[in-house]
Order: sequence, then structure tokens, then C-alpha cells
Amino acid sequence: LLARSPRHSVYLYTALAGFVEAGETFESAVAREVHEEVGVTIDRESVNYIASQAWPFPRSCMIGMNARALEDNAPISIDPDEIVDAQWFEKEVVYKAARDTDRMGAILDPRVVAEKQAKGEWNGNLLVPSKGVLARTLMDHWLEND
Repeated sequence: LLARSPRHSVYLYTALAGFVEAGETFESAVAREVHEEVGVTIDRESVNYIASQAWPFPRSCMIGMNARALEDNAPISIDPDEIVDAQWFEKEVVYKAARDTDRMGAILDPRVVAEKQAKGEWNGNLLVPSKGVLARTLMDHWLEND
């Protein structure tokens, strides 16, 4: 399950993100954020820590977790204030997007993507964050392990 933020290019999908509320466990935060942002209920027993990354705000850290939905390909209902689109992607599609991203580099400007398409340098419809970004670490873990 990947989502697109209004801040990102129309081709760039990434992991869901959110904040842990005071008094909340990481596992509860994952369940709450996933449900708030895309309407999917997760299996709380499946939540696993994968990695962390410093965040540019003072005294902050991003914690990368993965989890399974209670229902395969559960219906998605996005929060339009947070997410423009969210979709379930097959592993092969994400793998190809990761390869394309590695080949082209991190492209956040949609004009650059359009230029590469016009030149025939890229004909895909999905890019993911570049290596070194926590969301990409989560995707790579899923591609390699699940």
C-alpha cells in the first residue's frame, strides 16, 4: 500500500507517515495513522519495526514500521487533506519502480518526468523514493523479505 502526497509528483508514491501522539505506542500510532489516512484496518499483531532515520525537526526521529492489513486488498478511503491517492501495488510493479528510480535519480519535479517521457527515456507510471529515504528502506525490505 503506497500513497501520494499533494507535495509529490504525480508519479511518486511513498509509504504512509504520521506522528505518535503523547501516551501512544508505536503500534497504536501505525494502526491509527493507516486508518486515518487510507481507511485500512491493520492487524496490530503484525506491526514490526524495520528501521529509523533522523528527521530534520529538532529532537525528532522517524520510525519505520510495516504491518499487514486485516483484509487483502482492503478498500481504500483516502483522507483528501493528507493524501491525493493511495493504491495497492503488486511486488513486481514496485520492484520496477525502484529500478527506474535508481536509474533516473530522485525526481520530484513533474516537468523533469514529462521531459524524460517526451525523450523516450522513461515510459513508466510509478516512481518511489530514492535509496537513503526511510520510505524506500521499508519498500526494499518488503521487496526482499515478504
